[in-house]
Amino acid sequence: MTCPVCRKPLGRNKNACSMACYSALRSNKKVCVVCDQSFYAPPSSDTKTCSTECSSENRRRKTYLKDNLALAHEKLPTHPLTGRFDTHMHAKEWVIQSPTGEIFKCRNLQNWLRENSHMYDGTLTQAVDGIMKIKYSAQGKRKKKVSQWKGWRLLEWSD
Repeated sequence: MTCPVCRKPLGRNKNACSMACYSALRSNKKVCVVCDQSFYAPPSSDTKTCSTECSSENRRRKTYLKDNLALAHEKLPTHPLTGRFDTHMHAKEWVIQSPTGEIFKCRNLQNWLRENSHMYDGTLTQAVDGIMKIKYSAQGKRKKKVSQWKGWRLLEWSD
């Protein structure tokens, strides 16, 4: 059996050949996020870098990422998967009936209600909440069941 630290034969100690190697074996090694060099730090330490130079480089990289994040937030409303479009990644198919009996098929209910606000009374939030209450009632998730909101009915939806 050899020492895992220095590769010498093991002495009395079963884990390492000496107290110095045992201490090195038990110490906590971390890898620097900048230069990939290993360094010693206590397990409770939040240190991620091996030196002050690497620390300043790491802070510089973080500000670069913040700039990218700000750019991503600017693009968010205009991107087809995240903006107010029928192609939104969480959009579902809805079939609703107006109080006059007209049937409308739409994808992205909130966007459709936003574009057709002249067709119903109330705010966008009230309309979405009313339609969602109809859906939850049909699914059995509400104590007070509702089947319509101001004459509007939900006929179908996709999950």
